[in-house]
Amino acid sequence: MNPMHKRWLAVAAGTLLALLTARLGVWQLDRAAEKTALAELQQQRAGAMPWTGRDWPCPPTRKAVAHAPGASEGAPQATGEADAGLKPALPAQQPVHLRGRWLSRHTVFLDNRPMGGQPGFFVVTPLRLSDAVCQGGIVLVQRGWWPRDANDRQRLPNWPDADGEIELRGVVLPHVSQTYALGDEGPPPREAGRVLRQNVDEAFWRAWLGQSPLPGAVLQGHPEEMKDASMAGVAPPNLRRDWPPPDLGVDKHHAYAAQWFALSALLVGLTLWFSVIQPRRARRSIAA
Repeated sequence: MNPMHKRWLAVAAGTLLALLTARLGVWQLDRAAEKTALAELQQQRAGAMPWTGRDWPCPPTRKAVAHAPGASEGAPQATGEADAGLKPALPAQQPVHLRGRWLSRHTVFLDNRPMGGQPGFFVVTPLRLSDAVCQGGIVLVQRGWWPRDANDRQRLPNWPDADGEIELRGVVLPHVSQTYALGDEGPPPREAGRVLRQNVDEAFWRAWLGQSPLPGAVLQGHPEEMKDASMAGVAPPNLRRDWPPPDLGVDKHHAYAAQWFALSALLVGLTLWFSVIQPRRARRSIAA
């Protein structure tokens, strides 16, 4: 291959790589625009009417009662796609106002969840809804944060939860908190009891509760309210609920886009230098 062919091959390769990296930068900007729109949608949802138990869609493996009496207008119903195994889309950050009973013996403490620089747990308890469209529907509630015992990290608090009906307010979550974990955790215990886990998934809850919970979860925003006057002496746990605002990673996509555009500009500069500028300078030097 003669030098001219090599030069044109280098120009073609440099141009293709520059175009590819520039396209990746545009793709990152598109992703940032999508998440910006999603953040604006979530802000609009924050002012919407709260969801109730009758608004919550059923698990994909069960059929909801279409047009259930008392269901709020616009509440999602189970569809053929949901029955086929596709999870229904949930409106993240939509306010909720639920009534139900805690399944406190199935509380899970999610480990390695710091808050304010202090190690601790996220507390997740299933709530059996009183007015669910699906009979016996259970929704997972991320109730708050509890500090870890400095002397015994395996020690779990044991407070008495109300046995009667309670009301709670919060917002819709796609799922409870998840973090990176090395390897798979063991199966859930055979008997009910508060446990310490790194993560929990649908298979865990299905094996432990004997049924699948409803899709998504609830991020509790206020202490629950007792509905039964006889439970007035039962104090809710003093959990921290100063949750940070949701971060969709828009700034991250902007940073990635800047990196791709910088790389594209570098490739253009290197291609011009080695294929155009340097050969011209060499020819002038030889001529001189």
